[in-house]
This record gives sequence, C-alpha cells and structure tokens, in this order.
Amino acid sequence: MGKNRVRGTLFFGRQGRAKVRVEGWDDAVSLAKGASGTALHGDLVELQVLPPKKKKGDRRKNRGRNQKPRYEVRKVVKRETVNFLGYLKKDLGRSLVQAENSRLFVPFKILGDTRKGREGDKVVAQFVRWDPPARIPMCKIIRVLGPGDDPLTDHKGILAKFGLSGNFPEKVVQESKLCPDMVSASDRQGRTDLRKVFTLTIDPLDARDFDDAISFRELAKGELEIGVHIADVSHYVGAGSQLDREAKRRGNSTYLVGEVVPMLPHRLSSGICSLVEAEERLVKSVLFRFSKNGNLMGSKLAECVIKSDKRLTYEQAMLFLKESNLDTIRGAKPPPSRYSGNPGRPLHDLSDKEMTELRGAIGTLWKIASGIRKSRMKAGSLDLESSEVKILVDDKGEPEEIRQSESDESHHLIEEFMLLANETVARELRKKKLPGMFRVHPDPDPEDLEELRSFVSIFGISCGELSSRKEVNKMLTLINKHALAQVLRIKFLRSLKQACYRNAPDGHYGLAKRDYLHFTSPIRRYADLVVHRIVEKILRRQKIGKADREKMEGLAKHLSVTERNSVDAERESIKDKLLLYYRRDLNKRPPVRHKAIITEIGRRGFFIELTDTLARGFVPMRTLPRELGYRIAANGAALVGRNPKNKLKLGQEIPVVIDKVFVSDKQLDFRLG
Repeated sequence: MGKNRVRGTLFFGRQGRAKVRVEGWDDAVSLAKGASGTALHGDLVELQVLPPKKKKGDRRKNRGRNQKPRYEVRKVVKRETVNFLGYLKKDLGRSLVQAENSRLFVPFKILGDTRKGREGDKVVAQFVRWDPPARIPMCKIIRVLGPGDDPLTDHKGILAKFGLSGNFPEKVVQESKLCPDMVSASDRQGRTDLRKVFTLTIDPLDARDFDDAISFRELAKGELEIGVHIADVSHYVGAGSQLDREAKRRGNSTYLVGEVVPMLPHRLSSGICSLVEAEERLVKSVLFRFSKNGNLMGSKLAECVIKSDKRLTYEQAMLFLKESNLDTIRGAKPPPSRYSGNPGRPLHDLSDKEMTELRGAIGTLWKIASGIRKSRMKAGSLDLESSEVKILVDDKGEPEEIRQSESDESHHLIEEFMLLANETVARELRKKKLPGMFRVHPDPDPEDLEELRSFVSIFGISCGELSSRKEVNKMLTLINKHALAQVLRIKFLRSLKQACYRNAPDGHYGLAKRDYLHFTSPIRRYADLVVHRIVEKILRRQKIGKADREKMEGLAKHLSVTERNSVDAERESIKDKLLLYYRRDLNKRPPVRHKAIITEIGRRGFFIELTDTLARGFVPMRTLPRELGYRIAANGAALVGRNPKNKLKLGQEIPVVIDKVFVSDKQLDFRLG
C-alpha cells in the first residue's frame, strides 16, 4: 500500500456524513460529500489522498499549505453488510428496499422478485453488490416478515437480525422425545437421596424453568447443612448428541420481551430438568456445612436426587421474611403476569404447620445468607445493584404496562448461595488443575479509573487512587448515597470492562473473587453444562482427557460471543417495546408529561432517563428555547443560558414530553415539558 493510502472502517452519522476510523489515529477522517463512493456503513475501505483544494485568490507557491489532507474511498476492501432488515417501498413504479438501519441511507434495488411482499412490509434482504457506475446497491429478498407497523413483525425482525429461533431442528426435537418424563429407580442409583430433606425453590413469578433449589436440615451439635441443588442437565444431554450440538450453537437462552428463545427444547427445560414442586429430580449439588453461628465449616460436591417441597415466588419469600401473620401471607395477591410457570400448591391450601416450617426455613436461610453477603462486601465485592424494568405485552405484542423492580432480601438470599456455589466449584477445579469454563471480569484500565476519579470529583466525591480496591468501594458507597446516584453509577459501569468466559481462572474484579465460574444455570447457559460434565468426572473419578483441555479456549470465545449476541437482542427487544409505548403519546393533546433525569450532556443536546420506566432518550439542542442561548459549560456537566440562572445540570430532574420517535435508530427524542 502506498504512503498516501490508509485503511479503516467507514461509518455514517445520522446526518449522512461519512467518516473513517483508522487504527492508531486519534481522530476519525471526515470525507467530503460523494467521497465515500460505493462504500456502505461498516465496510473496511482503503483511502487515497486527494490533491489540495484550490481556493480563489491563492498564490501558487502557498497553495495547499496548512491544509488538512483530504481523502476519498479508493476501494472497498471488505463488505460488512451481508443480511439486513428493511422495508419495501415504491419509487417511480419500481420496488426498492429501504434499510431499517438509517446508516444504510441509500435505497437498494431488488434483484429478482419481492416474494409477494407489499409496500411497507418488513423484509430480510441480502446484499448482492454495488459496483460503479451503479447509483444504488443491489439486494435480493430472503424473507418477508410482515407489515412494518405490526409489533409481531418487529419481534420476527429481532429473531432474524440476531440469528435466533424458537424452533428446533427436527433431529433435536426427535432426540428430546427420547428423554423420560420422570425419574426412574435406575436413575437414582449411586446418588445421595435427599428426597425427604426440606427443599424449596424461589424464582420470579413468570419463571418457566427452575434451575436451582435449596435444601435445609439440622445436623448434630447444632450445625446446619444447606444444599444448593442444580438441575442435572448433563444426565439427559450427552456430549456430542444432537441436543448438545444445538445447545452449544445457541450458547444460552435469550429473554426477549414476551418470549424466551430457549437453549434446550421445552420438553427438557420446562420438563424433566426443571426442579418443579412435588416431583423427583436429579441434581448436581454443593452441600455446605455451617456452624450454629453461621460460619462456613466445609463443603462437598455430590450427585443427588431431590423432591421440592414448595415453589415460591420472590414476593412470597419476602412476605415470609417480613410478615408475622400467616393469613396475611396467604391472602397476598401476586403482581400481574401473563405467565406463572408451575405455581405448585396455593399458599392458602397449606396448613399452619407447613407455613410455619416455611417461614422458619426462610428466616434461617436469610440469616446465613446475610452473613455471607456482609463478608463478601467487606472483602471488596462491588455493590452494583440497580432497578430493572419488566414490560408486559398482550397477545399481539403491544406493551400493556411497564413496571420497575428492585432486588430485596429474597433476591439476595438466593444470590448469595448461588455465588457461593459457583466460587466453591471454581476453587475445586483450580486446586485439581482441571480445565474449566471460568467466568472472568478483567481489571479496568488505570486510565479509565483516573478519568472516572476526575469526573466524580466535579460532584464533590473525593477519593484516593482507584487502583486500590478500598478506594473503589469508598467511592461506590459515596455514589450510592449521592443525589445523582443513577448518573454517577452509569459512568462507573462504563469504566469497567465486560465479563467474559475463559479457560483459565483469571479472577473476577466485580465480585473480588480469585475463583469464579457459572455452575447454577445449565438449563439456560451452555457454560454451566460444560462445568457440570467436569464435576461429574471428578465425582465418578473419571480421567479428564487432553481433548477436553484443548477445546476449552475456543469454546470460551464462542460462548462469550453468543452471550453478547443475546444481550444485544434483549436490549433491542426492550427498545422496540419502549418505542411502541411512547409512540402513542405523539399526538395526544395536551402532551403527556414525564419526569426525567439528565444523565449525559453533549454539544448536540443531552440524554435523559425517565424515572418511571427507566427508558432513555435524547433532548436535542434545537428543541431548547433559542432566546435563552444555552451553551455547554467548561466542565461538561451543565448547559448554561445567557442568564446563569437558566441551567440544566447532570442529575437534574426535568419534565419532558415526547417529540419524535426514530424507529430506524431505536431512539426517542424528547423536548422540555
């Protein structure tokens, strides 16, 4: 490549302006209009330098001096766009596809037929080519999803975009039918029988499958045995089977609004593998022994068979912790839900003796779990809890209600025992120098922490060097108590790296643990299933083969990618429903006002988060009163008007109304209300 040619990734802004990011360069290269040639958003391109721009009146000897180099796309090295979502439209009698992604701003000419699609239909299209002198690129229609304004079409679009499917290949379905409906006597052989030990599950109201259960019994000398029992998926899904191959390909279940795209067929995930009430189930367990004072005395891994005595929701478990009146607990109404998976016996059918036993067990479990939690936080684990939203939709996919939920003691109870089980299994694998699928959260970059330290100081939060875990926790405590907690917490999270899977125990920064992996959710995560198979070999004293060790690194990378894909799909699903929810407000008179918090300020406007639904949006500078003359402050923490009394600050609560809905960018624009 010549010295005047460079390579980089081309991207288009919302206004259609093209820029190219070149590795190693601080700033992106801006291209003049028309200089992008036939390149599309995301393409790897090669640029070449253009002659200096002639200016009227320039003297020949000074021409080109002090001018920035100008570039144009010489050629497209690699296309990024393969399949994409778009809408059919008509122009001068011919059918075209307009991409949903506004960065693909040119319409696409259709090669072949439209597959009976109508104008306005949403389609999956495949890029074919764009060669000069053609003015627009070509594509072919792969599939027509349905009317573009139908919520169910949006849902199909997410499945197509992220390569997800609720259906399984026929070979997988047939193999799943070979799995039994119940545990047999032969299945129980060689396992620790805990069917008569008090056991319960605590899950969300709308949970469809139950991975984990907790058992509780008293031992001699006042000691307690608490068992963490996890569905033994590996007993039914053999390595290399059709079920296994499909589960590995999917990597994990994906939780879209209104639908779960499962890793395993429902016959297993909601059937024989799910730890439902009053049914015998096979499990892999970590049995913990605690002193009467709640100190951990020891643990052991085991293969067991259990029988859950009661399935509780988090709301019910919380009532058992807080309420003394059993009739109040029985009479409590659950929050609204379209699905309540395997609810078991209603509480009002339980005797006082059974209710009292439940309350006593939950109280004891929480007493121990709260002690574990205090020790974990004291050891440096980060408290990163925040509110979550649940969007309820009707049968047509239209959002009906948006509710916020926060973690309480009932969530913490389950969380602490699951974390302890994950850590215990990880430590066992490390000590035995065995391969594993470890969950790793890398340390943040020192530069990012220093930038964070400078940012929080603007808001009066003073702390030392954040390379010290003690100082990080001190800062986070101050953030959680601050009036602008939500804004500062978002900034803190952006300073951290993403967790991933690795074949080595490289530590977990967020949890402050040397040893950590995922063991507790094999119904919905393939990484856990891999760990279960290793635990099985330990317990059965089977040799770990060389092939097991060699394949872990590639598998860890694959599972990190599938996890990221699911997270992106879940976020897009939420965004789609929020767009539908707030689009209804566009034409309402008077406009519907919402309370919002300013979370980020830039030159073009500021970002907000609505307090009731946690929906994020943008307030463009153009919507602010021009006569007030707002300008961004020197520290970037406020917009200040000509009159300093007119100020919009980070963390400030403001009233807003919906202004525009950008379906293609999944963005909500608001204006001051």
